[in-house]
Amino acid sequence: MKDTMSNVDIRMILPELQQAAVGSFIKNVYQYGEVFVLKLYLPGGGTSQLLIEPGRRIHLTEFRRAAPRNPPKFVTVLRKYLREKKLLSVTQHDLDRIVILEVGDAEDTYKLVAELFGSGNLLLLDPENRIFIARKYRKMRDRDIMPKAIYQFPPPRGIDVFTVETERITEIVAESKSNVVRTLASRLNLDALSCEEICTLADVSPAVSAADLDQQSLEDLKRGVIEFSKRLQEGVRDPRIVFEQTEEGLESIAFIPFEFEMFRDNPSRTFESFSRTIDEYFGVTEAELEQEETEDLASRERKRLETIIEKQQESIVNLERKAEEARRKGELIYAHFQVVQDVLDTISKARSGGLSWNEIIDRIERGKTEGNKVAALIKRIVPSRAEVIVTLNDTDVRLDIRLSAQDNASRAYETAKKAERKIEGARKQIERTRERMKKLQVVAPSTRPRRPTKVRKRKWYEKFRWFISSEGFLVLGGRDAKTNEQLAKKHLRPNDIFLHAALHGAPYTVIKVPDQPPGEQTLREAAQFAVIFSRAWQDGFTTGDAYWVNPEQVSFSPPSGEYLPSGAVMIYGTKNYIRGVPIDLAVGVLIDDDYAVPMAGPPSAISVQTKYHLRIAPGNMKKGQLVKEILNRLKRLASDDEIFLIEEIPQEDIMRVLPPGGGQVVD
Repeated sequence: MKDTMSNVDIRMILPELQQAAVGSFIKNVYQYGEVFVLKLYLPGGGTSQLLIEPGRRIHLTEFRRAAPRNPPKFVTVLRKYLREKKLLSVTQHDLDRIVILEVGDAEDTYKLVAELFGSGNLLLLDPENRIFIARKYRKMRDRDIMPKAIYQFPPPRGIDVFTVETERITEIVAESKSNVVRTLASRLNLDALSCEEICTLADVSPAVSAADLDQQSLEDLKRGVIEFSKRLQEGVRDPRIVFEQTEEGLESIAFIPFEFEMFRDNPSRTFESFSRTIDEYFGVTEAELEQEETEDLASRERKRLETIIEKQQESIVNLERKAEEARRKGELIYAHFQVVQDVLDTISKARSGGLSWNEIIDRIERGKTEGNKVAALIKRIVPSRAEVIVTLNDTDVRLDIRLSAQDNASRAYETAKKAERKIEGARKQIERTRERMKKLQVVAPSTRPRRPTKVRKRKWYEKFRWFISSEGFLVLGGRDAKTNEQLAKKHLRPNDIFLHAALHGAPYTVIKVPDQPPGEQTLREAAQFAVIFSRAWQDGFTTGDAYWVNPEQVSFSPPSGEYLPSGAVMIYGTKNYIRGVPIDLAVGVLIDDDYAVPMAGPPSAISVQTKYHLRIAPGNMKKGQLVKEILNRLKRLASDDEIFLIEEIPQEDIMRVLPPGGGQVVD
């Protein structure tokens, strides 16, 4: 069972980490046992969580863990030097299991180094690359991890498979005295699973000694390395968790960035990202769940059992196919018994006579041209596996050269029987699993514990300010000059309506209109939204004016001879004013499956679209305190079975929906 990320996994996941983390700010650092979580905030992109478990893994995580009450000293130091700092880069050192996070501001740059090999380590380096603090200190033969010492990377291992010259591959393997997998692992700096996949692609036995490979097998192995390297360079595609059918049931055995040929017959489950794949594979440990309520245990167990049944059914289909193919192979051998034995005898005699594999292959090719019936049946010889592939009734059949025709047929039938026994076991396991599902007791809602929640995936429009009008129209507003420009240039469609408050310092506002135009109610709510998020809120106004126009009246081109600042627009034609809209805001939550999603806008819209809501007015309460007050009030409004959804709303999410400046909750 795979229990750590390989250097190849790290290379594959790196683009995901860079896209999510680079440019974000570290809001906090948490430790759960040996797991560290960096809470990140990307302006315009929301929050994410980067998980680091030294010695094992690094990926984005969707599980939200409760913040420990008493952080250890190591975390306290990390917080002091990393919190509110910008994450400048995420890189992998060579092809090693080392990831460097460069963090800094205008004054200093620090590096957080995650060592994912061996027992692992996490180190903070100062601007001079000296070890400021480390999770573990130690003295080693080739380097020291000690306070104030210059950090040194471990010595390089092997050749980078991404850059190795193809002609060097055969030399590297031919020089080795180990088996093929160990040779590839040590010389190309690859993990065992990747090496086994290369062998599968090359059709070379992973256990065979490298010294015993003939020229053809060496060429096949080179082809396997090239093919695997090509797939790596293509990046992550359909990442998946691979399962295996055992006597105890279906077990997850590996996570991979793309489909491996060696696991083609195994049940698997694909995910939309490699981070999500690894996150699901490892799940959440007991140490990480400390102080946190867990989900409805019966519901969670039921989902787990349903997944097991689904994968067991997939396994049965694969086993049935395997049994059918093996039985068909045995039947074909018996149907062509004498000619199969002739093939095996011919090759065995040639080998015992001292001929090399290449000489045997040459003789077979000559035999084919001369019309030899035995040679004509032979499609290919695989020396590394001591196998010959023959074509019987248009079907390729693999034969072990070391066995007789009778023994090859018996092995095929035994393979079929073994698969059929597994099928029978899987069906019994499904029945037992279904019985367990029937016995599950549902916990009463008032006492049921909660699950460790996952970070909600934001909708595309949440990088803007937004609300849903009482008539069901999506209304968007810019957060700053950049999102104003994005909104007007990329998201303003011919059917939409553009609005702006009648004063400076206001966001562009757009009503998204899919077909039928909005009514007066939506227009007024959108105008109110535009005014609320303008300077009018901070200036303490009670009412304001706004106007709306059609998209064709909005232009980024100024009149001839005039200058238009970047991101600004020109409005041509008649402006349709909506005057005297109240500066009155409501904050509510949309209950969306397993999440409560904050939304702020005109009270007339929020009261219709949300289940729990309250009104906010301009005031002197600081935003941080206001956010806590809003959450407390919403929790008091929520029902017993939904209060936990409110509790799980990050304070940052409430803060994002509020206008700049202070406020107050209106009773």
